[in-house]
Amino acid sequence: MQKDHQRLPCLAHLENAVQQYAWGDTQGILPFIDAHAGPGYPIGEVWMGSHGRAPSKLRLDAGSLPLDELIRQAPRHWLGDRVADQYHELPFLFKVLAAGSPLSLQVHPTLREAREGFAKEERAGIPLSAPERTFKDSNHKPELAVALTPFQAMAGFRSPGEISALLGPDLCDAFNFKGQKPEELRSFVRQVFSIKGDAYQTYETGLRVRSEGLLHSNSGKEREAAAMVLDLQSLYPHDPGQFGPLLFNILNLEQGEGLFVPAGVIHAYVKGSILEIMACSDNVIRAGLTIKYIDVDLLCDILKPHAKPALIRPEYERFDWGSRAVYATPASEFRLECLEVQANSPSTGISYSPFGPEILLCTEGGFHLRAEEELELRARTSCFVAGSCAKITLEGQGKVWRATSGGQAS
Repeated sequence: MQKDHQRLPCLAHLENAVQQYAWGDTQGILPFIDAHAGPGYPIGEVWMGSHGRAPSKLRLDAGSLPLDELIRQAPRHWLGDRVADQYHELPFLFKVLAAGSPLSLQVHPTLREAREGFAKEERAGIPLSAPERTFKDSNHKPELAVALTPFQAMAGFRSPGEISALLGPDLCDAFNFKGQKPEELRSFVRQVFSIKGDAYQTYETGLRVRSEGLLHSNSGKEREAAAMVLDLQSLYPHDPGQFGPLLFNILNLEQGEGLFVPAGVIHAYVKGSILEIMACSDNVIRAGLTIKYIDVDLLCDILKPHAKPALIRPEYERFDWGSRAVYATPASEFRLECLEVQANSPSTGISYSPFGPEILLCTEGGFHLRAEEELELRARTSCFVAGSCAKITLEGQGKVWRATSGGQAS
């Protein structure tokens, strides 16, 4: 066990795990973080954190070592006393994500649902690597997405009246949809997403005809939904997820805007590049728009029709060195800030005392970091700040994203 904190660094560069997916966009990742793709699918995500599925490595004198193992060996050094006592692990996972095509329609469980689901699958002996394994861990997954480029998503239900208007009389009759109350939407989703095989072709044809008609609507929102449906029919033929744009809100974020997605909110990221920070979990229950395992019944059990996503606009604070943008969410596991230092500012130095462990990602410019040791943080690189670090100073210019475990820096 590593007990002597004086022999462990406070700062270390990160070597991060690359995730390659069919929906990924390597060129959407590379402007923001250094990453290398192997053969196969494009890069969809770069993970920064200690999740057991794909932990980052810390570049130390002894070599590059997995962050989750280092935390187990010396939790109070790497996490700090507060986080070590409360969470016993790094409580957040930080990602760069780029969608070249839509991700799956999905929901995330509450903490209770995650613990029960994980325990059930463990008792059933389903391997963590099995395609039909849903709960990869026992944690919930509230998440915040911040747009690095113009970004589009589907998230949360439209009103029943809006759904009826978009579906039109023929599809409403086919599904016996009569503008149900919000609490009845769960059974409607189960009905739509459970249609399989040849039975779906009739609905698919009706959806195409309806969407082609909506392309000529006077409503920009109706045209937008119809165009997305037709795109999804091309990308995901015979997939009931094609109905998503008529059922769920389409959200368009500009660079710097955020979207908070709590447990139970159905959503799909459609296109664009984002930063994403979440509780340390990989629990995803899918309904469509994917080649991965789908569990419509479980999704409908976890689905919360009344739950809403929240558009998060940063709160700006001005300083003599530049600005700090804070993205406030209800989640206690994480906090995200963007520090932007202008080259012509009166001061280009920032000093603070970390509230817990941090991951810093520089997306523009470069910074010289000083704590008990020194480190150069260049554009498109990241580093880990130990929770036991008493004070850190950043000097330079550019933009650095600060992912933390929550709370304020002093």
